[in-house]
Formats: sequence, structure tokens, C-alpha cells
Amino acid sequence: MKKKFIEKSYQFISKHQACDELQTKKIKYGLEGLYNVLTKVFVMAIITLILGIWKSYLLLIIFYAFARRYAYGLHSKSSITCWILTLSIYIFGSYFIFYANFSNYIIYLVWLFSFISFILWAPADTPNRPLIHKEKRKIQKIKACMICIIYLMFIFIFQNQMINNTIIYSLFIQSLCINPITYKITKTPFANYKIYCKNHGLNY
Repeated sequence: MKKKFIEKSYQFISKHQACDELQTKKIKYGLEGLYNVLTKVFVMAIITLILGIWKSYLLLIIFYAFARRYAYGLHSKSSITCWILTLSIYIFGSYFIFYANFSNYIIYLVWLFSFISFILWAPADTPNRPLIHKEKRKIQKIKACMICIIYLMFIFIFQNQMINNTIIYSLFIQSLCINPITYKITKTPFANYKIYCKNHGLNY
């Protein structure tokens, strides 16, 4: 099913845009990612709807997506592992958002940990997608930190427990995904742009 989706989509794109070998790889990689995301979102939407936690799931999808978009982070090495981790993060997260009740002290402490993590390690790349452009890394770091600050403003403005839970859970999970210790535990190289630039004689 996935291969059929990628091939059909690529055929449609290639009719309207000439693609060299590198562009073809990028497009197919992007299509594969899109298929994986849509499939997981659909499956988790059904599960959370059955469990009655779909509202917190929708909040998590939105808030986590923006944190992940600019901070990047670790990816699973296999499809099965990705499914297990994704379902665990989102299903548990939806329950957490729905039921958890923390003091402001804990909320601000988690936010501070996440903000420092973003300053230190965002954006965190992967071996398959090293972020070799210095300016892009700088811009992505700024955007990731800005998202963190905007989320803090949301905490002050809305004073809503479910929104607060969504924010601290999203930021905390994303902080773990960009942490060098997590990379080390999963035996994944960290700061892959340095490795790429060194191997190709480039400055980083």
C-alpha cells in the first residue's frame, strides 16, 4: 500500500516537474514520511475516539507538531519501533493530558528544562538528514525557542489545566528527542552535520 502511494504520487509530481536523481530521492523520502504520518494520525484518531480521549489527542497533535517542526530530533530506526513509540507517546499522552493535575511549580520547572534543552540542542538532526547549513540551524534554533516562549505565554494567558498539560508534555517529549543522552541510548550519532561536513571537507 505504501509503495503504491509513493509511486502514484511521484508519477503525478514528475508529470509537472522535472526531477533529477537527487530530487527524486528527496521527493520519495518526503512522500514516505507523509504516508507514515497520515497513517498513524488516522489509526490513533480512531483509537482515541473509541477511548473517549480524542479532544486531548487533537490538542497534542497541534502543540507537539510545532515543537517538533523546528527542534527536529530522533527518528526510529524501524517502522515497527516507530509505530510502538508513536502509539505509546500519543495514547499515553492523551490520557496524561486528560487526567493529570500539576502545580504551577512543576509546570514552570518542566518548561524551563525544555527551554534550556532547546537552547542547547535544537535542532537535532539524524544520520539520514544532517543539517549541514549553519544559517538554517541557527534559524531553526531561534524558531524552536520562540515556540517555547509562545507556549509559556499560553500557560499565562489561558490558565487551563488541559492546555498546560499538553504544553509541558509536548515540550518534555521533544526535549528527550533532542537530548544527546537519548541518542546515545539508542546508539544513534548526534550532531550528524559535523560528521557529514568532516567527511566532505566542509565547514560547519
